[in-house]
This record gives sequence, structure tokens and C-alpha cells, in this order.
Amino acid sequence: MKQDHRVRLTKMMLRDSFFDLMQEKPVSKITVKELCDRAGVNRATFYSHYADIYALYEEIERELAQTIMHSLKNTIEGGSLEAFSKDICTTIARNEKLCMAFFGEYSDPELLLRIVDTFRERSIAMWRRVKPDLAADELDRFYTFMANGCLAVIRSWVQTGMRESTDDIARFIEKMADSGLAAL
Repeated sequence: MKQDHRVRLTKMMLRDSFFDLMQEKPVSKITVKELCDRAGVNRATFYSHYADIYALYEEIERELAQTIMHSLKNTIEGGSLEAFSKDICTTIARNEKLCMAFFGEYSDPELLLRIVDTFRERSIAMWRRVKPDLAADELDRFYTFMANGCLAVIRSWVQTGMRESTDDIARFIEKMADSGLAAL
């Protein structure tokens, strides 16, 4: 069902205000009242769309994960680490305000780990083609190491205003992954 223009506009104002507040404080400290004041909507309007702050947060979380998965689907299946890294960085740059909130000081680190974990099996399969002799537990540990390292690099990149190009960050990630695989 297609959403009314006013509904889309209201949700966009609530989300933008929510992203701003997420950069100022943890989600648990954001109140419906301050969100509505910031967005310029009344509480009844908020509650007509969401049960509470966490319902809004979960909706945004789901959409972020779907956006990332959708944009990376072909890249993951193609098996190119270079294209995979570039697509991740490009997706983040395209969704800068959203990512500023989710990679910010008050973000939920578990959210990012949940999203990253969705790539575990596919990434390991991609690396297995490069290093077929490695044991499954080594590849699993390597994924954990790379995923956490990549998150730290991307978080730093986002928090410092994405000064480097997406290509530079993607090349760095690819170089680290290649070096790590070579070391194994």
C-alpha cells in the first residue's frame, strides 16, 4: 500500500530528528516528547505511527540492514572483495545522516555486529575460494577479526566526516584483507 505524502513527510521529519538526537545521547535517553518537539509534530501523530521510541529505532534498523544487504547482494555473489568493500563504503556515503547516527558515539554496537554477521557465511565462502586449504575455524576467526577491524575503520571514517573517498577506504579494507589472508 502506497503511503500518503503527508505520512511520508511526517516519518521523514521524525527520522531526521531521531538521527540528530542519536548523535547527542543514547536511544534509551531519547523521549517521545523531545523527539516530537524537535520534529515539530505532536505526540498523537508520533503514536499513530510508532508504539514507542524503540519501534521507530527497530524500523530504521531493519531498513538499514535491508539497504545494505540489497546494495551488496550482487557484489557478494560475485565474490570480489574489491567490489564488496567499495559497495559498503558507497552505501554508507549515500546514507550519511543515517550512518552518522548508527556509527556515532551513542550508537548500539550490537546493531552493527548483527548487520556484519549477516555477511559471515558469504565472506567465508569468498575467502575459501582464495585459500581452500584453510580450516573452517581459522576462516571464522579471520572473519571476526576482519569484521571488527572494518567496523572500526568505517566508524572512524564516518565520525571524522568521511574526508577520505569511498575508494580510499575500500582500498584500505581490501589491502588489509588481502594481507591477512596472505598471512594465513
